[in-house]
This record gives sequence, structure tokens and C-alpha cells, in this order.
Amino acid sequence: MPKVISYTPSWLSRPSPGFRLFSSSEDASRSPRANGKSSMSSVNGSRTKDDYLGPKRTIARRGTEIFVVVGNQIRWSDLCMLKEDWEEGQDLRKGKSKSKEVGYANGNHEEEGDGHADSSYRTLKVPVSEQIRQIIPSPNGQLLAILTSHTVHIAILPDSSHLGQPETTPIRLKTHILGPTIHVLSQPAVASALWHPLGVGANCLVTTTAEAVVRVWELGIESRWSFDSPTLTIDLRKLADGKSQEDDFGAYGLGRNRGFSADSIEMEVASACFGGTGTEEEHGWASLTLWVAMKEGDVYALCPLLPTKWQPSSTLVPSLSTAVISKLAAQQGDESVTAEERRQNDQQYSWISDIDSQEPVLAVEESEFSHEVEIFHRPARPGPIPRLQGPFEILSEESGEYLEVSDIYVVAAKVDLDELMLGEDDESDLDLANQDGLSAAMICLLARNGRVYVCLDLEGVEGQWLPSKKSEALRHSDPMAPPSLTVLEALDTLRPENALDGEWPTFSADAHSRYTLFLTNSTGVFFFSLEPWLPGLEGELQASNSAGSAIRLDVLTQGPGALREWVLPIDQRDEDGPRKGVATCVVLQDSDLGYFLLTLVGEQPQAATLDSPYDKLNHVVEDSSHRDFEPEMKLLALGPTRSAYQPPMSLFEESSFGKTFLDKHQDSRHKWTRTQEIRLSGATLQLMTEAHRVLSEQTQRLGAAAADLFRRCERMQDEFREQLRQANEVANRIDSLADVGEDDYGDAETEKERPTANALLEQRLEKARARQAELAARHEALRRKLARSGGRELSEKEEVWASEMEKLGHSVLEREAGDEDEQQPLELWQRYREARDLAGDLVAQTKDIAENDRPEIKDSFKVPQDLRKAKVTQVMSLLEREAALVEAAQNRLERLNLSTAT
Repeated sequence: MPKVISYTPSWLSRPSPGFRLFSSSEDASRSPRANGKSSMSSVNGSRTKDDYLGPKRTIARRGTEIFVVVGNQIRWSDLCMLKEDWEEGQDLRKGKSKSKEVGYANGNHEEEGDGHADSSYRTLKVPVSEQIRQIIPSPNGQLLAILTSHTVHIAILPDSSHLGQPETTPIRLKTHILGPTIHVLSQPAVASALWHPLGVGANCLVTTTAEAVVRVWELGIESRWSFDSPTLTIDLRKLADGKSQEDDFGAYGLGRNRGFSADSIEMEVASACFGGTGTEEEHGWASLTLWVAMKEGDVYALCPLLPTKWQPSSTLVPSLSTAVISKLAAQQGDESVTAEERRQNDQQYSWISDIDSQEPVLAVEESEFSHEVEIFHRPARPGPIPRLQGPFEILSEESGEYLEVSDIYVVAAKVDLDELMLGEDDESDLDLANQDGLSAAMICLLARNGRVYVCLDLEGVEGQWLPSKKSEALRHSDPMAPPSLTVLEALDTLRPENALDGEWPTFSADAHSRYTLFLTNSTGVFFFSLEPWLPGLEGELQASNSAGSAIRLDVLTQGPGALREWVLPIDQRDEDGPRKGVATCVVLQDSDLGYFLLTLVGEQPQAATLDSPYDKLNHVVEDSSHRDFEPEMKLLALGPTRSAYQPPMSLFEESSFGKTFLDKHQDSRHKWTRTQEIRLSGATLQLMTEAHRVLSEQTQRLGAAAADLFRRCERMQDEFREQLRQANEVANRIDSLADVGEDDYGDAETEKERPTANALLEQRLEKARARQAELAARHEALRRKLARSGGRELSEKEEVWASEMEKLGHSVLEREAGDEDEQQPLELWQRYREARDLAGDLVAQTKDIAENDRPEIKDSFKVPQDLRKAKVTQVMSLLEREAALVEAAQNRLERLNLSTAT
């Protein structure tokens, strides 16, 4: 999870050139036009009503270049250039303050600074009359899609070297209207516009209207007719009820009423996105799939959606060929496969066979690192229009949740390398950047109430087509089970009381990982990371045995889940007027800017600099054996990172009183009274009442702004007092340590021999460091000992041997009293005790016989001396042999216990 290093930098704050880039004028305090607009809005007491309900993507980037919509014009600038200009201006001011130049020289420098600030951005003029809602640059940065609520314009972007010229004149872009008779005000609104990831030259645009009509546009800069009509049109409402490929799935013509149906509400499009970005590490079907989310919560998939010419990645065609052929071979002779599944497999085989039989056209890609790419034609069989898959079952009816979707984000499944490289000996030609992903696609759905649903597509979306009219499957088609998405978790990011009336949160892709994304709503920007799900889910997906998988998945869903962090809070003050919408953020990574996040609130930029995860991406892991165990010496606890103070716009607005006020609020028949004395009349009373209303509103906003500034100053004073208190506390602790060290030296020593306080502290510090080094050495020794005692798990033979040794130990060693009650003593140690007692009795009897010469024994029974010595020697040897055997067994068991304990 990234950590916020700093918030909006100084080179994007007022009055820097970076701030003027986002302002409606070069300087809000000097622009009469902007002030007139603000004063008019303040007089009216409310902003102009805006019925638009949709995403607000008014910031786009091309590398470090930024395109931003201000008012209804597009501005361009380079963030690195803005930062460098601000740093140069700061150095210039420092130089002037040190040299103390004369006044006229300072005035000349200020003029140069103003003129330099004017050239900090360029204005791009486009013939768009409606309010611009979205700007989406193409992947290669040559085209810019400009979207209003109903229209789409395509502008040809100049090169960055041309835009970066030190000029202030606006640049008029060459612009084409996309669909002059299709995307117009009388037609349905445009819900989404996406650049196809497999389009040739990145010039293929896919538009989706609110009435679920998908159009594929293959644009040519030199061909004007390519902007007039699409190459493929699909009406999803017709396709949902389609039966065969020969049906008409085109959109209704201009002026033709489609009538009312239930699909008019249930299939109103909220957002759309492709399932992949066309990279090599993604699954083959991912980049061919268009995911469409409806406002009512339904999700559909359209696969495969291709233009007439397309350029695949190096792994797309081989992975699809291997997957389709292996799947077709596995289903041969399998009676459990339905007829509908066999028909789909046959259609996929026909489709991929058409691609394999083509001879691709080689073309040079226009990029910084030009290389040859293969261009294929769209297969003619089974057909250009795929089957509409869905709606996917997401939430059960028992949950009772109402899902109103605003955006969708899909993370593609990773390509199966084992299946792709099956039968290949050399894998050196395949260089994939990241293979730590998931074998299934993850879909994130964003509701208008700020809740994020993280879903998993376990079944996988593959290419499907409708049957033809001549096919027997049309007459004997088996109903297919509706697809479903597994909901892993739901995360909230917005409170109901903080939501706007037209709240429309959106997703933004990250610059580092596919499994991290950003969410923008009216309260700020949130960071999400899906990487905690990967290890556990991938282990379940790759497991060959599915027994108990439901229990393990339930345990995974109850875990910590995705990471969520509020990286950029946005607090809109009441003195700034009505709350404004927040533009969808952009994220970039640059050596000069770092890991940078940028968004726009009204006309004020909001940014955050995050710590870069480069070390994690490069797998730089710190070795635990070389860690320094010395604690960090932080004397003062630093406070949390906080954004710099941004003065409200009310402090910079020009007063509404003046010619504009009198012209607006005084009738033409009463204008002659301006040069006369003020008389008590109805017109004068009305004018004074209106002036009082305007003045009270402006003074109220100024008072609120001043009160906010006063509260911030008081808080800053309190924080300074707290820091001084902490510093004083640390100083007292240092003095007390020095006093304790001085007490160790007796009063007899002179002042010269007495060490200073600094020397005493150095001595204590050296002792502490020596003690810490000793503890670190002991810790390292214990760690190495534990590492040696660890190792691999015991094998089966070792476990059997350990159990035998345990049984032997129980049989040889005498058990405790509690164990004797539970089980009878074993035979071996009992025999040993009896033999030992018998040997003692025999030895005692032998000694008695040898010492006491009893006449009755000699008379009654006499044993020869040699026989008696032989028998005693035999008994003693048997006892020694038995004792040696028992002692050897005990020693072996003791060594075994010591080795297992260490």
C-alpha cells in the first residue's frame, strides 16, 4: 500500500503558473470575465442547473503531458516543465532578495515572471459547442476523443515538441465529428468511449450509447469517411433476444421509434470496459471481451468483439489455438458434454482455424521503439457479431441489495504458460513481464453509493456465437445455465450524507500493477489493491483436488481481503459555494515527479505524491541477516502529512457592486436616477434590498473564509506549542541523564577532571551500543541455531524409526506410577529387575557360604569348588551383559532426545 509523502505541491498552488493552468483565467483576481461569472453565480445564489449524470473525465495525460478541460476549452501543459519553471522562479526570487537590486530592476523581473507564467500552458481550440464531459487520448497519443453528453469529436494532437514552443497563441486542432448523424442531440446519450486494445495503430474506437448500442469505428487520419459511419453496429437489446446469426442486430435508424420495453430500463448502460489491455501476459480471450455494466446492476459480456483489421500480441493466437484444440480433444467421447457445448467448441475451432489459415500482413508500429507487428483480418466464420453473454448473476435475491452501477473495472486472467509452451523445448523467446497474477478474471463493480464489489469470474468468458438458421442446434437448442460472478467482498467508500445529488464515482488504472486501482468520488481518492487475494485464490484455482474448496473459499472471503486506503481526502468548504464534482484522477510515474496522483476539484488542482513501489516490483528484499538492530532515534514525533492551505475563491473574487450590478438590477427607465439625489421611492427600496442581499451573501462568504483562516492559525499555534513542549521534555530528559552521569564521580574530583555532559552522554551511548551489539550477536546465534535445527520435514522412514525408538524407550525405561495404572509394565525392564534381584540374592548367598563354613551343609551336600566358581562366573557374565545392553539403550535414547530438542 503506498504511503502519502506529500500533498498538493507548491508548483500547483496559488499563485504559481501550475495553478493558472487549471483556473478559468490566467489570474482569477485580474480577469473581469471570470469575476463577472462568479459574481453572477453569487447573485443568483445557486449554480446553473446541470442535468448531466455520468463520469467526469476532464483530465487526461500523455506521458507527463496533461490535457485538462477548463470551462469549455482544452489546455495543454507538461508537469515536468511546470515544476522546473517554478523552481527557476524560486531561485530567481532568492537571488533578487540577496542582491537587493533597485526597484526598476525588480519591476522588470516581475514582468518577465508574468510573461513566463503566461507561456506555461497552451490553449487547444476545438469546435465543440456543448459542455465537454470526457477527454480520452488514444494509446499512441495521436488522437484525442472529446465527449459531450451526446456528441463525440476526434481531434488530431500535435507532437509534444510543437506544443512545447514558447508561445501563448492558441492552437486550433484539426477535429472530426464522429457520426454526424449518429451521435447527435436527438439520439441517445453516449455512455462510454473506449480505444480498442487490438486496433491497428491504436485508431479503433468503440462507443456505447445509453440505449445499449455498441459501434466499432476504424478511424483513418487521411480518410474523412471513416468518421462518418462505423464498421460494425450491434444493438445489445436485439442481440439479447436473438436466435440466429442472420437476424438484424443493427441500431434503429434516425427518427425511428423503438417503442417501450422492459429492456429500456434494465439495459440502460452505465459504463463499459475491455477485459484486457492487449499485453502478452494476459489470457487470449481477455482483450477480445467487452464488458458492459448496466445502471440497474446487470453485467453483460461480448466476446469476441473485433474490428475488420486487428493486431494481436505475440501470445494471443498461440494461446487461443492451444486452448481451443485441447478443449475440443478432451470432449471427444465424453457423453456428459451437451450439444450446445459441442456447437460452441466447433464454432471456436472454425474461428481460430480461419485465423491460423491467414497470412498476416507485417507493418511497422509507429512508436518510440518501432518494431514489426502482424495484422490479421477478422474471421468471416462464424460471423462478426458474437453472442451476448449474461446477465451475470452477482447478488442473490435473498440479499435484498439494490445495485446501481456507475463504473466497471476488469483485471484480465493471466495466460497459461504450461498450456502455451506444451511441447516446446525452448522458452527463452517468451519474455513475460509479470506472471504473478490470477488464473481467473477479477471484476470490480462500483455503485453510485460508493460501494465496491470485488467479483471473480470462475467460469471464464470465451468466444460464443449464435447458431445459424440452417443449424439443427437452432431447433434443438438446450437452455444454458445463466453465468455468474462470485462476490468476494464489498467495500464502502462513501457515506450517504456526504454524497452529492449527481454522485458518479469512477475507477482509474494504476501506473504500476494491474491489480491496483484508484477510485474517485466527491470525498477524495481511494487506493485499492487486490494483490492480497492472489496467493490464496491461485492456490485454489490450481488445485487438482476440489474436495473442501467451498470451505477454503469461505475462509478466504472472511480474511482481510483487498487493501483500501484514503490517499487524497478532499474537504470542500461551505464558503466556496455549492460542492463541486471531482474529476477522475490520473496516476503517473516519472523520475522527476515520482509516483504522482492528480485530480481537479472545480478549478483547483489536488495532488498527492506517493512512495514508489519500484523496490517491490524489482523484488529487492532486504536480507534479515544483515539488518541493523539499532533503533531509530526520533526525538520529536512528526505529525501526519497534511495538504497545504488553499485560500478560498471568495477571497479573490471582485465585488459585485459596480456597473454590472446596476445594469442588471435597475430598469432602464430608472437609469436617470443615478445622477440625481437619492429619493425615497419604491425603486430605490428595491435596489437597496437587492444590494443588501448581494452584500450580505458576499460578506457571509468572506466572514466564513476569514473564520476558517483564523481557526487554522489557532490550530497551527497549538501545534507549535505542542512541539515546543515535546522539545522541552526531550531537553529535560537529556539534562537528567547528564546529572545522573555526573553523580557517579565523587566530590573529590576537580572540575577539570570531571567530564562534561556531552562526554557523559557519549559514554552512556557507547555502553548502550555495546549492549545492543551483544544482544544482536546473541540473537544472531540463536537464529542460526534455530535455522540449523529446522530443515525439511521428516520422511516416512524417519517417522517409522522415531516411533520404534519411542516404543523401545517405553519398554526399556521404567514408567511413572501414573502410567503403571493405565498399562502393565513391559517385559524387558521387568525381566531386568528380576534378574538384578536374583543376582543380588545369589551373590549374597555365595558370600555367606564362602565366609561361614557350616558343618551341616558340608555333611549333607557338598559342591565342588571348581564347579561353584564356574557357575558364579557364568551368572556374573550374564548380569554384566544384560547391564551393558540396558545402558547402551539408555544412552542412545538420551542422545535422540537431545538431538530432537535442539
